Amino acid sequence: MEYTKTLAFQIPEELFYRIKDHLAREKERTGKKLSQRDFVLGLIERALEEAEAREAAPQDGPQEDGKQEEVDGDADLV
Repeated sequence: MEYTKTLAFQIPEELFYRIKDHLAREKERTGKKLSQRDFVLGLIERALEEAEAREAAPQDGPQEDGKQEEVDGDADLV
């Protein structure tokens, strides 16, 4: 049996409706309903996997211009 913990947070109303609209479009596109819970869990898991992969990858030195490459934390997650 897998134990679970509750993670609760509030989001702006505009974001809430953007998520609802996205899920409705995906249901129309795929014919499958994706719950808000599964959608958010998928986003969190994907972000953690990407962060863990970056941490596990060998660290490169500075680029030729002396700047480290920045990772866009707001990259598309869906």
